[in-house]
Amino acid sequence: MKFKRHLEIVKGRIDAVPLVNVAFLVLLFFLLTSSFVLQPGVSVETTQLPASTLFAGAPGQSAMMVTVTRDDMIFFNDERVDLVRLKTGLEDAARRFPGARVVLKSDQRVSYERLVQILDLIKSAGIQSVLLATRPLLNAPATPPIKPEAAPAATRTP
Repeated sequence: MKFKRHLEIVKGRIDAVPLVNVAFLVLLFFLLTSSFVLQPGVSVETTQLPASTLFAGAPGQSAMMVTVTRDDMIFFNDERVDLVRLKTGLEDAARRFPGARVVLKSDQRVSYERLVQILDLIKSAGIQSVLLATRPLLNAPATPPIKPEAAPAATRTP
């Protein structure tokens, strides 16, 4: 039995609806699979670091935010607190959420002494995981890891 073969070339407009559908599906896929770290609240000017020194992981949902402004004001999850209330809030959060993380975000003009004081307060509250928020240094080459210098060879004097 012989079948008739024929091919018709249909001329007309290309339908853009399937292309738009695929584009929206790809966009939706990337939105759902990407992770975003929302840093709400107080605006501070964080320190810039080269990309090679940045922390690769992002804090999970159990992360708390401690922010120190240039005026030495302390915010715990967008609520202004003093050191005593910060310690009680951190201790309470450490009891309720074991393994919780704290993101410490400070202005670059905050003194080193103040940062160490707050880090010590976080550690004494029982939280072991502390992340320091920085912003990437744009248009700068990544710094290679620092290698320890070799000790100079001992020389003998006769």
